[in-house]
Amino acid sequence: MTPPKIKQPSKSVRQLNDLYLMTRSKYLVQFPGGAYKTFSYKSAGRVPKLNDSMLRKHLAGDLTYGVFAGAYFTKFIAFDVDFTDADLARWATHKLIATLNEDFGVPFRDIHVSFSGGKGYHVELFFAKPVQLASVKAFYSSVMTQVGDLAGGQIEFRPNANQGVKLPLGVHQKTGKRCWFVANDTLEPLVGEASHAYLLAIQPADPALLDVESFALTQEQAADFETVATATDITVNEFSAEGALKKAVAIIEAGQLLRSGTRHETTFSLAAFYHTQGFEREEAVSAIMTILNATPRAYFSEGSKPAYWLAEAERLTSYVWARNITIHDSAKEVTVSKAEILAVLRVGTFAQKKLAYAMLVTSKRYGAVFYLTMNTAQKMIDSNSRPTVVKAIKKLVDTGYIEYVRKAEIDRALSEKAGRAHYKPNKYRIIAELPDVKEEVEVKVGGDSDLVSVVKSLLTEDEIKLYVKRHEFNTRFK
Repeated sequence: MTPPKIKQPSKSVRQLNDLYLMTRSKYLVQFPGGAYKTFSYKSAGRVPKLNDSMLRKHLAGDLTYGVFAGAYFTKFIAFDVDFTDADLARWATHKLIATLNEDFGVPFRDIHVSFSGGKGYHVELFFAKPVQLASVKAFYSSVMTQVGDLAGGQIEFRPNANQGVKLPLGVHQKTGKRCWFVANDTLEPLVGEASHAYLLAIQPADPALLDVESFALTQEQAADFETVATATDITVNEFSAEGALKKAVAIIEAGQLLRSGTRHETTFSLAAFYHTQGFEREEAVSAIMTILNATPRAYFSEGSKPAYWLAEAERLTSYVWARNITIHDSAKEVTVSKAEILAVLRVGTFAQKKLAYAMLVTSKRYGAVFYLTMNTAQKMIDSNSRPTVVKAIKKLVDTGYIEYVRKAEIDRALSEKAGRAHYKPNKYRIIAELPDVKEEVEVKVGGDSDLVSVVKSLLTEDEIKLYVKRHEFNTRFK
């Protein structure tokens, strides 16, 4: 069957862009036969971004495309009604629509329904501003609690950063059926031009109407933010967070941007890195500005000024801190050897051993030279006592386990802003000499691997007793 021609394809494509696309860097394709494949754009790869030409193919029925939410924002929510029985699917869809309208006050004009191409439906709400994905998911959960249990199928949340949803008006490549919009009171299909006219008439709703939280960004700013987040490997699963760590460390070691036109990307990447490291937000802003101010002006866009860089650093770090964004693979496994653990056990008290072990793992994750703030160090040894941390660090320096790479350096910009002396975080390097061992053994440790468990996995009780005092052995390692 030849798909009907569209009188105004450009307007339909533009409306799909406006309503559905939060990110072009990741998308679904359903091929003839019904198989799905996820594509992720990479600057050095061959996968193109989702573009208008692809959307035209979708409307023509040649291939069927689906979209994902960004890692943090979305433009819409889809309730994916998926049942094996068509009548049950219709019943569940009617119940969902009634719940949205009667229990949550969503006007019928803002509830948009399309046929999935199988036996289900997509019930969608569109937002006039980018909405935080977490808030939309909470809204979905509230709705489904009110809907209650459903036998014979389910209503799933779509899209998120890992699960996409098909765009409407395309062809289900397995069943051959068109995914028309349907009337939200009868679920009767709006065939052909009626569906395209319906698409063009959709007006996104104010997020406040649905009691979900929008963020003070325009559509363009939110899309830019998602592009940065993806490029810097913060949460999108197809990208390596280890790459973000290496990139951040390389920039920090160079002390400046490594490529032109990367200020925004670098600011976000460093904000997430410093937050992962336990920096205070002001310390992160200072560290970011130190790097930006040391970068040759040729690396920035024409007319770009330090005052704007500072405003962006303040904005992005505030966002990262408020939402507790970290580089997810910061707890990835690293390899620790028996000799390295013996070197740890040679230092002073148990708290000092814990700090030495934490520094060892930190150096393996972030590089030979690493930052450490007092706040981070206190967390490492589970202590609220600043003097205890100061004493522990001094002990590690005195025993030759670590050395300072940077110590007590005044941060002039932050000091002037705060009206008091403010110091940059100290930098350290592990310099401990490793003892000889008859048989070297290694173990992989993750973020939840504590000192005691690692020691016990590498050493016998007799070996442990050679390096720790009896009381410490009995209370910590026995």
